[in-house]
Amino acid sequence: MTLFDHFLIFLLFVVQPVVGWINFRRYVKKIRAGEPVDRPRLYLETQIVQWVFLVVLAGGWIYLARPTSDLGFVLPQGPGFLMMAFLVLAIGIALARSTRGVSQLDQSERERHRSSFGDLGHFLPQCDRDLAGFYRLSVTAGIVEEIVFRGFVLWYLTLVMPMWAAILVSSFAFGLGHSYQGAGGMLRTGLAGVAFGVLFVISGSIWLPIVAHAMLDWLQGRQIREIYRDAHGAATA
Repeated sequence: MTLFDHFLIFLLFVVQPVVGWINFRRYVKKIRAGEPVDRPRLYLETQIVQWVFLVVLAGGWIYLARPTSDLGFVLPQGPGFLMMAFLVLAIGIALARSTRGVSQLDQSERERHRSSFGDLGHFLPQCDRDLAGFYRLSVTAGIVEEIVFRGFVLWYLTLVMPMWAAILVSSFAFGLGHSYQGAGGMLRTGLAGVAFGVLFVISGSIWLPIVAHAMLDWLQGRQIREIYRDAHGAATA
């Protein structure tokens, strides 16, 4: 490990959660004051920050002459990969079917779901324009967050602890990075981090977690968009 690695871990474990929470509260304050929220722009800003971080990580990795296999970039193969690939496919099919179920919800059920989002609802895709931007963000998150948290962070932590502990610690940091979503959001993303970590270890490659993460975010975005559609098929925002 080098100072470069320690610095990136500090950004992920300390700076990101604090800055994310501060920015979220600042945006919410502006919205409550009557300022309209430009969700596609916020999605784009988030993508830019994530890609910049990945470029910095990649640049340092190349400069230090480290193999990309340490980040999980290996050829997927073996029974572990096949088993996990079928599992991801099954989950994707189940989520796609549940999305169709969401479209059948009556208006009162949709309103109940919207209320449960709280302040986070201001930043969720509420119309087709939002959804297009959210799709791009989903792909970015799948690529960047998996390379960073399942690739780099697990590599870093396994130098000082066993893999099972590294998965737990990295998942805690992953959840902490979503602290602006509240305790429930942190718990959900933390558990998702554990699932992606296990998927990474069993499949033996970063490729399947990237696909699974992007797919999960993509389908959840679609479900949320449907929740914000009124009973007559029009957007509510």
